[in-house]
Formats: sequence, C-alpha cells, structure tokens
Amino acid sequence: MNPIYANILDIVPLKLNSTFAHLDPNAVVATDVNELQQVVLPAVLLQDFELAMGRKIEVVMGNTISLENNQLSLPSAQLSTAQKRELWQIIWSQQDAS
Repeated sequence: MNPIYANILDIVPLKLNSTFAHLDPNAVVATDVNELQQVVLPAVLLQDFELAMGRKIEVVMGNTISLENNQLSLPSAQLSTAQKRELWQIIWSQQDAS
C-alpha cells in the first residue's frame, strides 16, 4: 500500500517478508490467472455430463458458463436456477451438434 494512503486511513503499511520482497507483484498475478482452478462436482453429476456430451470433460472455475473443447467452465460448484438452465442448454446444444 502506498504510504500516503496508509497515513490517510490511519493504518500501518506492511512490507513484504524478505523471502517475497524480490517478486514482481504483476508477475505473480499473471501466473495465478493462467492456472485453472478445478471445480469438484459430485461423481454422479460429472458422469451425467460426460454421458450427455459423449466425451470426458474437465470442470474448471470461470466467470461464465461455457464449454470449449473438453473444458466446462462454471462460476462455482453451486449454481442458481438460471445458471442451471444455461448449463443444460449448452449441454443440449452439444448433443444437437454431434
């Protein structure tokens, strides 16, 4: 945090531990973005998805619900009703395409 903002907010600015002080914060963010976080779904649900699509898929965390190649992107493991409808529309369109 910039010392000016720390002074305005009346908080103590923190410094990085010497172990991490040499790291570029932008580089760390870039590597975190490139790593995909797996979404753990119940085994039966994952099998149902794979059966409906006719292929193995990998479920990862993403901003939107999408299916690219064999990678299904979900915003979280718990979906709202509207998100579930969107997901099943994507799966249904994959069945129509094959």
